Amino acid sequence: MKNIPLLLPLFIMALIILSLITCTSPHQNGLPIITGISENWQFRQAGTDRWYTASVPGTVHADLLENGQIDEIFWRTNENNVQWVEDADWEYRTVFQVDAGLLGMDVIELEFLGLDTYADVYLNGHHILSSDNMFVGYRVNCGEYLSEGENELEIQFLSPVREGMKKLEKLDYLIPATNEQAPEGRHTSVFTRKAPFHYGWDWGPRLVTSGIWRPVNLIAWNNAKIEDVYLQTLSIENNMAHISAEVEIYSLNGDEYLLTVQIDGQPAGTSKHITARDGINKVNLDLRVDNPRLWWTNGLGEPYLYDFSIILQKDGRITDRLDLGYGIRTVKLLQEPDETGHSFLFEVNGVPVFMKGANIIPSETLTPLVTDEMYQNLVENAVDANMNMLRVWGGAIYEEDYFYELCDRNGLLVWQDFMFACALQPGDEVHLENIRKEAEYNVRRLRNRPSIALWCGNNENLHGWHHWGWQDLYTPEQRDFMWRTYERIFHEILPEAVSQLDPATAYWPSSPSSVGNTPADRRSGDEHDWTVWFGQQPFSNYANDAPRFVSEWGMQAFPGIHTIESFSLPEDRDIDSEVMRHRQRSDMSWLKPGFDGNDMIRWYMEMYYRVPEDFSDFTYVSQLLQAKGYRTAIESHRRSMPHCMGTLYWQLNDCWPTVSWSTVDYHNRWKASHYAVRKAFEEVIVSPVIEGDYINIYVISDRLEPFDAELTLTLMDFTGKILWSSAAKTTVNANTSSLAYSLTEASLPGGDRPGNRVLVTDLTAGDTMITTNLLYFAAPRFLELPSSDIWFTLNEADDGYEIELYSDNLEKNVFLDIPGGNSIFSDNFFDLLPGHGKTVRIRTKLTLDPESDIKILSLNELHNNR
Repeated sequence: MKNIPLLLPLFIMALIILSLITCTSPHQNGLPIITGISENWQFRQAGTDRWYTASVPGTVHADLLENGQIDEIFWRTNENNVQWVEDADWEYRTVFQVDAGLLGMDVIELEFLGLDTYADVYLNGHHILSSDNMFVGYRVNCGEYLSEGENELEIQFLSPVREGMKKLEKLDYLIPATNEQAPEGRHTSVFTRKAPFHYGWDWGPRLVTSGIWRPVNLIAWNNAKIEDVYLQTLSIENNMAHISAEVEIYSLNGDEYLLTVQIDGQPAGTSKHITARDGINKVNLDLRVDNPRLWWTNGLGEPYLYDFSIILQKDGRITDRLDLGYGIRTVKLLQEPDETGHSFLFEVNGVPVFMKGANIIPSETLTPLVTDEMYQNLVENAVDANMNMLRVWGGAIYEEDYFYELCDRNGLLVWQDFMFACALQPGDEVHLENIRKEAEYNVRRLRNRPSIALWCGNNENLHGWHHWGWQDLYTPEQRDFMWRTYERIFHEILPEAVSQLDPATAYWPSSPSSVGNTPADRRSGDEHDWTVWFGQQPFSNYANDAPRFVSEWGMQAFPGIHTIESFSLPEDRDIDSEVMRHRQRSDMSWLKPGFDGNDMIRWYMEMYYRVPEDFSDFTYVSQLLQAKGYRTAIESHRRSMPHCMGTLYWQLNDCWPTVSWSTVDYHNRWKASHYAVRKAFEEVIVSPVIEGDYINIYVISDRLEPFDAELTLTLMDFTGKILWSSAAKTTVNANTSSLAYSLTEASLPGGDRPGNRVLVTDLTAGDTMITTNLLYFAAPRFLELPSSDIWFTLNEADDGYEIELYSDNLEKNVFLDIPGGNSIFSDNFFDLLPGHGKTVRIRTKLTLDPESDIKILSLNELHNNR
């Protein structure tokens, strides 16, 4: 008992210290506290009583589906049954906790990274925000409305269609939105800053969403905060990179701060003492990096990313810190006058680079449902196909940060459209100011990404103005106003945002277009080459009058039968069925009433292939058709180097299971075309082509150094009999296309049977096979493909199996399939030469039975047995 008087004061002191710790924020002078508000969300249709559980980030369609209120949207024609959702208003709510320590911090903000789209936000009954732009994030100072304990957050969403209709009805003229799937006179998408493809496109459904599509955060901080950083590589000379850092700091007082920079965890040797003033403080730092490791595009080198840390300190304690991965590189868009017009090429670190890539769309129509795995698949598919550029197309969304991070890591440049496509825009000042805020927000968000190579104002708006009859919709006064609105957006608002906030990156007003704000002319600027497909020209047209940069072109194909089974019944599996016509969104009724993409696939198939009667065979041949078109186009564009310096096909991916131009379908299954694209985009290719009376063999190389090689030509018939051969030494020139060999077609034997011979072109360096390609002398429909067998053996290997295949005769377009169709093949849809074995790796977790699980189909089988 004698110890009690001593212990009691110690116990009381401990309670006092604990109380002080509890009541004072542990970050009183430390980093901001960021708390995600993603739990306990509910939603309901406005005017109804019942609340349902909701996911945030998310969208109302997904929440309705999760709660069993609508059926699977992508099944058959169920899309039609959910159109009512776009006309309704929706409400979301949640309750979150705030403790006394957080309430004691200087500033507490609610951050909304994406509200889709017309939204009013209430915190504990207080209106704190109205939103009308899906593409802009908001931060709201909300400390005065918060309470210790429970806090209620409610967001009310108005129907974007009904809000858009209100704006439309105020005008006495229409604003065209070419691809919107709505009756004439009810196109409302242009009035709302929201993903245009939500209103339907010629490859996707109409699902006009509402919801909290990006995260909501509660942010609390003291004293000062780093608002923004802009890093710019000014020069790379004499083994030194000169980088400027522009830092914006928001301060609540006039205190003293120290701003420092670390690169890869080491002090950058630059710091600055700041006497802050209330509000925004702009600080410039000059950085030098000795012997920099440069960021290179895929195929040219390592896309090295430095870890930059910008650190703000007060009295020796970190107040805020911003970490980012930064690639030291220079990217320039060069448009120099030449004998044809003007070049259009991207120069990376002083090196002209031929751009090999594709256009992308969101991987889900309900955009918040795109997972990290889906982004990884998207980028991996691009890298595996030897691409170095992706175009984020202007009818979709400014993508998630994770997508750009993956592009940064993998050396993929991004052609970034602003979100305008195939439409004009309203010209009222409120709308234009909304666009300005959107541009500034997204340029700031993405400008430090080494992947960002270009900001482009719009997709096909200029083309539509000149070629789609839009001007005929207006009186002279209206026409002048609409054109002036176009100029204000794409020649003032957007380029000013880029020049002020990201001066290192080029701006291009419209794709496609030529110099001086003029329509595309193939002599300068970029081109969307739809002479094939919409223009019904043969594939050989790709080689005629090659543009300087082809930023869109394409050919449709059906997905594989596994994907078709995921959305259809057996009776639906016919290209003329209601479901298959519903799934096809490329309407071309100007060619013939009711004519659509399914008809165009069949039209082109009749040109090159024998049209199968069986639906599964039809889907297979449609993929061969697309692959033939894509490989023909890419080889044509690459042969035209350096006149043509880029080709981006339409499109890499799908947003739902459908019939489209994609090379990888919605379920991440490669079509035949993706294997063809991978081959055509290899670092070095040999490209044989018949030009007039001559067979010309071109070698195209992306390597930055020349090398010596041997070109071997072998003419054989389909049984493997050698009809003629030749070999020649050649020097493969660096980073260009060269004619390596030429001969007349008439000089080759077997001309009386063009459908029974193939020219094999091999390029070797020493004992190494660099590349190979085949040239046929007749369209596939005229080939005399023999009836023969393919022998194979299946062996276990790392991550799956190896299958070795062999045939005595040529087997055209060998297609390998296994149960489920979800495996990755090292090659597929390939030609198996007679007497030449081929080994294909199959990456799968399945246990395969060689007797029942390996399915093999070739064009030979269709020609001879079906």
